[in-house]
Amino acid sequence: MVEITRSFEIEVELIDNDHRRLVEIINEITQAIDDDQPEECARLVPDFVAFTKRHFAREEALLEKNGYPQVDKHRRHHASLDDKMKTMEALALNVVDSPAARDTLRKELVFFLMDDVINEDMDFKNFLVNATSKGNETTDE
Repeated sequence: MVEITRSFEIEVELIDNDHRRLVEIINEITQAIDDDQPEECARLVPDFVAFTKRHFAREEALLEKNGYPQVDKHRRHHASLDDKMKTMEALALNVVDSPAARDTLRKELVFFLMDDVINEDMDFKNFLVNATSKGNETTDE
């Protein structure tokens, strides 16, 4: 079970809600793996990828709206995760027949979340908390 502790919350409701939903989907996928339901796992991975892309767009829009000076760097980071998402989608196509694909997918999901939320999003936490305390938290997306 994956969980985001308070120390890794961004303290901006929009972003934290997205991160919680990503964790929920990851936990649903890993539960399907644990319950030997690879078909369910394969069905959920595209949902994870689609939600992740929407999350990235919302997060980038919020950073842009608030004038985050490293928004282009963060966009490039998100773009760098495209290959990982493609890998997860490819693994999802093989989970029904391959226990190795299931194990690899589980690891990829956790590393993906750690890379985005812990390694990268913490960089803008203080900036965004200060900016959104002025009333700029929502986006039109």
